[in-house]
Amino acid sequence: MDFLMAAEAEKQYAQEMYRAFHRIPERSRFEIKTNLLIRQELDKMGVAYHTPKENITIAVIEGAHPGPIVGIRADTDALQLTEETRLTFKSEHEGMMHACGHDGHIAIALTCAKILSNMKSDIKGTVKIIFQPAEEGEMGAQAVIETGLVNDANAFFAVHLWSPYETGQMRVAPRGVAASTDMFTVNIHGRAGHGAMPELCIDACLCASALVMNLQSIVSRFLSPFEPVVITVGSIHAGTRCNIIAGEATIEGTIRTFDPRVYDEVHAHFDRVVKDICNAYRCTYEINNVKACGVTWNDEKLTQIALENAKRIAPANEVGADTPFMLGDDFGEYRSIAPVCYMKVGIRNEKTDAVYAHHHPKFKIDEDALPRAVAWLLMNAESVLNG
Repeated sequence: MDFLMAAEAEKQYAQEMYRAFHRIPERSRFEIKTNLLIRQELDKMGVAYHTPKENITIAVIEGAHPGPIVGIRADTDALQLTEETRLTFKSEHEGMMHACGHDGHIAIALTCAKILSNMKSDIKGTVKIIFQPAEEGEMGAQAVIETGLVNDANAFFAVHLWSPYETGQMRVAPRGVAASTDMFTVNIHGRAGHGAMPELCIDACLCASALVMNLQSIVSRFLSPFEPVVITVGSIHAGTRCNIIAGEATIEGTIRTFDPRVYDEVHAHFDRVVKDICNAYRCTYEINNVKACGVTWNDEKLTQIALENAKRIAPANEVGADTPFMLGDDFGEYRSIAPVCYMKVGIRNEKTDAVYAHHHPKFKIDEDALPRAVAWLLMNAESVLNG
């Protein structure tokens, strides 16, 4: 079957779905309205699905012939962000926005389901389309895995619409593609007091400031420059008034790595720096570390399949090997079941003002990229099903 032609024929449907889901962004773990709309669409197609939780839907397209099982993942959560676009279909949920392309991922997955539902007699095996909650640091993939409903899959594919690449560019990374991500919180305890009498206080704000600076020395001074590691402090809170020395401070951030050995080394340095700095400033502390996701590691065989299929969809100059990036994505968790392949399709287009980065309040996708993403997933699934 010519999947690109089929995807182009369903482009309007994909656009309609993208816009419908863009209107109703929901935060991680609370994608209830999103799943209700997904299920309504699957009902229209006559596609069977499992609903193990309110925020998880797993569509099942079983072919007429026995064969392998392929999983296609679409993440469904949005961000706590106020939208600043001028789209006619902008967010209807105040303070929430689809600013990472997940609305497009849902649309792509539903379009895949629609096309597959009309060709069951030709399918050798089964395709499970996973509408996964909570990709944004809330362990949604693990929640899906724990249902046991995808544990029989032989391979998993996911596509991410990618703002740095021009519309239609198709990239897939051999081996490592997305870093493991840990989210940390350090609570620092000092002793508050009058701003004019620092000698009687223990300044938690000063301690937190020193800690932020010294954490940055871990990557530059204690690790090999050939090891990709990023430590980011994204939030610091301390104090209540200008003339009160802060008795409490909190810093929050992320640690991103690719290598398990380096992961352990980074965390050992992190714990040591926190301990030493807090001791130096006479503060006490607690560290809370949450593992958001492990490394996403593309399977070599699936990557080759994806590259070959991409070349059947797009000109050679629009297809290529991707480079690893330090963002995290919990898609890699499915690797505990079967090989995975994580791909990117470009959505940047200056003519349509689709130029803003992911997580920006003016982020939007170029809808012309949708058919290629649909076709790519379907062709990859077919390649695995047909052996």
